[in-house]
Amino acid sequence: MGVTEVSRKVTLHKSTVYRLLSAFEGEGLIAKSPETGKYRLGPELIVLGEQVLRHTDVHRVALPFLRELADRTGETVDLEVLSGGNVVTIEEIAGKHVVAAAGAIGMPWAAHATSTGKVLLAHLSAEKQRQILARALKKFTPRTITDSKVLARDLIKIREQGYAVSYGELEDHLIAIGLPIRSRNGDAIAAVSVSGPDTRLTPDKLQGLIRTGLETCAKISARLGYHGPATLRAAQSKYMAPRAIV
Repeated sequence: MGVTEVSRKVTLHKSTVYRLLSAFEGEGLIAKSPETGKYRLGPELIVLGEQVLRHTDVHRVALPFLRELADRTGETVDLEVLSGGNVVTIEEIAGKHVVAAAGAIGMPWAAHATSTGKVLLAHLSAEKQRQILARALKKFTPRTITDSKVLARDLIKIREQGYAVSYGELEDHLIAIGLPIRSRNGDAIAAVSVSGPDTRLTPDKLQGLIRTGLETCAKISARLGYHGPATLRAAQSKYMAPRAIV
């Protein structure tokens, strides 16, 4: 389909449709024919489809726990999986607040700038991690980590503590915690995020969210057959907020 046809079907202005199609093309979700200028489904959708099939059980098992977590915290809760250098949202439970984080199911987000992405990167093999960190790391805000060596050190800490925090790294003033879900053999196969604005997610509140989130992910992992040591020790340490950018 061309821009005009897509615009008509989705009832959006052509300029908006063009920007969206260009973004999707850049991610490999669609491809543009050089001969006709029309768009078709891209190869990355095949990858995403395979990811969804592989994680169907994760979604089914996790969903009631995600709803409970959103209800307990009042914040937006997402379930995401790693796809190359991105994370893809496969479920989102909206928070109860008027001002809340909002994503889009199926959309890719840069792993290096998200809490879920960083916690999943931290649990990759050294070789896979190096391959992803070798790519150009896009800066989204002044807090985005774009130095691969700095990020690699951060990932070591994340793996040790069992969770990640993104403090305005993807979007200014948006805070998110990322916590891993483990398969039967202990692999981090998905991640849960709890997110909201920095005006509400203060360091003291983050401490409680981390503990609650870790408990939730431990329950999901247990349902998936993981019976290894829990990472709840992370909740025992005081969360230290990063210094402000000046």
